[in-house]
Amino acid sequence: MKSTYRNYRRWEIVILVAAGGLLTHIAISMVRKTGWSCWFDSNFISNYGSFLGGVATVISIYYLYRTLCDQGRQFQIQNFEGRFLELIRFNRNAVSQMSCIDTSKSGEPKFDGKSVFEIFYRQIEESIKIVTKFIGSKTDIKELYLDPSERYEADKSVWGENLLCKRDIINISFLVTFFGVKRNGYDLLRTKYLSQYNPMEIEKLLHIFRSKLSVAHDNPDNSKAGNPVIESETINNEHKYFEGFQYNLGNYFRTLFQCVKYVNKQPFLSFQEKYEYVKMLRCQMSNAEEMVLFYDTISDLGMAWEYDKKNRNDINKQLITKYNMIKNIPIHSIEDFPILFYPNIAFENLDNRSSRRKDLEVRYT
Repeated sequence: MKSTYRNYRRWEIVILVAAGGLLTHIAISMVRKTGWSCWFDSNFISNYGSFLGGVATVISIYYLYRTLCDQGRQFQIQNFEGRFLELIRFNRNAVSQMSCIDTSKSGEPKFDGKSVFEIFYRQIEESIKIVTKFIGSKTDIKELYLDPSERYEADKSVWGENLLCKRDIINISFLVTFFGVKRNGYDLLRTKYLSQYNPMEIEKLLHIFRSKLSVAHDNPDNSKAGNPVIESETINNEHKYFEGFQYNLGNYFRTLFQCVKYVNKQPFLSFQEKYEYVKMLRCQMSNAEEMVLFYDTISDLGMAWEYDKKNRNDINKQLITKYNMIKNIPIHSIEDFPILFYPNIAFENLDNRSSRRKDLEVRYT
């Protein structure tokens, strides 16, 4: 709205200055022709009046055009806001309908709504520890790839050599936690979502995850107590600690992405207006939601947010950075991952609004 108002003000100033200049020129010409007298040439006065009428007509046409533009814009905004608020409602409904069991506790403790994100985030963190230890035993990260010469180079071109190992850890950890290692999730991970990695290495890694059973259920085998889960060699037991969250979070991630994408593609909104609308959505997200969103955007499932190939060269499609989507993450509780992968986000608890960020905000549309 501010940018549109400024454009109108510019045109008004131009029109008024031009009209004032012409009127002044005509007045001077009239004085030169008739002299300083209270009796002016009637023909000249008539022509002068006709000119004033023409100027007034032009100004009235401009304001009529401005009124029509304002009405059209208000209609666009009303339609946009109606659908945007509907998308937000869908997203918040998806959150309110979430429900899961904390598999690290006995007695089937049930969690609903935003509490599910805290359980999911905690499992991601535990998964990261497992994957980090597993990958740390490798002499070279290339050992993890099915085709080191092709896929490894492709991933390195996206993430850079310094970030690639951390990205692989996050990607595998998130996918394992999201799909889980029960039979269905296990098959999806092996055959599709982790198929770019060496199947022998992935099988070893998934075996570690599948050996961790839920303590929220009765376990028929004589498994030894672990922390925070029960470890067992009964791999086929379906009471897994990493049960998966795809049925809880799949719809949530889809509607969240559509909310932000819908705002971003509106041509009649300025960047500041778009930012305020997305901020309306972001202020409803908990810190745990933002942390889970961060991990999602680094994984293969969420690359459309920023790191997808078609977004890499267009700053206006890099939605996480553009709208500071994860700015409220408590950095010190999540290591340095967010800063490494999103250096141009102005994080709330860090004084890191760099000159690069300021330059980006000038270029955003």
